[in-house]
Amino acid sequence: MRLFSSVVAVFMMAFAFAIPTMANAAGETADADLRITPKTPTFFTNAFSSANYSLKSSILAAGPFPGTPTVVPMKVADISNPPSSRLTFNPKPSMPVCADDKLGPPPTSNSIPVPEMILRCPNSLIGNGTAVFALGQSNNPLANLAGEVLVFNGGRSGGLPKIKVYAYSYDTGVGIYTDAILQPNGRLLFDIPRLTADSSVRQLNLDIPGQKVVINKTVPTPQVVTLPAGQDPNYVQAKCVGNAFPWTADFTMGSRDAGGNPIGPPQFVISDTGSDACTGVAGSARIGSVQVSGRARVKRNRPAIYTVRVRNTGNIAATGVRLRVSGRGVSANVAVGSINPRATRTVRVRLRPRAVGRIRALFRATSRNAGTRAAAKIIRVVR
Repeated sequence: MRLFSSVVAVFMMAFAFAIPTMANAAGETADADLRITPKTPTFFTNAFSSANYSLKSSILAAGPFPGTPTVVPMKVADISNPPSSRLTFNPKPSMPVCADDKLGPPPTSNSIPVPEMILRCPNSLIGNGTAVFALGQSNNPLANLAGEVLVFNGGRSGGLPKIKVYAYSYDTGVGIYTDAILQPNGRLLFDIPRLTADSSVRQLNLDIPGQKVVINKTVPTPQVVTLPAGQDPNYVQAKCVGNAFPWTADFTMGSRDAGGNPIGPPQFVISDTGSDACTGVAGSARIGSVQVSGRARVKRNRPAIYTVRVRNTGNIAATGVRLRVSGRGVSANVAVGSINPRATRTVRVRLRPRAVGRIRALFRATSRNAGTRAAAKIIRVVR
């Protein structure tokens, strides 16, 4: 049975939105819940910080048409998340992208168990999740099957962050790959592929970066399935503005038969809006220390390298940091860039002293939002 060709439809709905109240149309219902929580004690109103992006979805996607036993899968999801000024996905360049040929791009279906799929992209995992699937598109609770979800780094597409998802059912031994791209305005528009099987998703939980999940499976054989947490705790960044993360959602629904072909009644749209509450405080950055190491005795007009460590002791990023060196016969001006909260940046400064004698070189770090801090280095310059 080709169960997971319908995973794409409801994953896209679950990934991109949260519906704390139930939306319905023509007897169909859809329900989910989005939680964006700070990894630090609180969000900030004036700077991004790392966040947990959790979709605890209870999706009835959707209920039956009156007089029919089947669920109605979704065909299109048009979602508006908070814009990039409030919520971003941040694939770091050092994390490898899980290539399409590792996952099996549509319309190819896979039969790769979760442990093997993890081994295919061992350093690309950014999240995990679980799912419940309706076997044969049936509303019979006995037809519900559990499934597991892996979320991988997709890098960037046209400069925009991309995630890749693999969902798998141990009950059927089948999985599927899909992906999603987050637009700057927060919009996620999904054209759901034509269904080719007779099953659809009832629930899907997605967590980025999430936590390690251990699942005891009983079918088809007793086994323990482990879903590792995502490897990048900073993949999701959020800023709390206006005490909420707003969203809107428009879902195009349409009934299909066991072969995936559209059947009546005609397609229709379920729409809903809402928000996830948040609390933000004004954060601050502070250059707390500047430490200099290097040679204490150098020759005039000969290059000398000094290592400087600049630390931000604040709770938001220090931006526009520069390091300026001044003193008799020495000068330098080096761009340091941004320094994350409670982090240290190390820079190497090249000096070429022009004066002979005992020199007091002042290494001064400045920032747009973190103040100024300096440290002195006594250098003896000889001929």
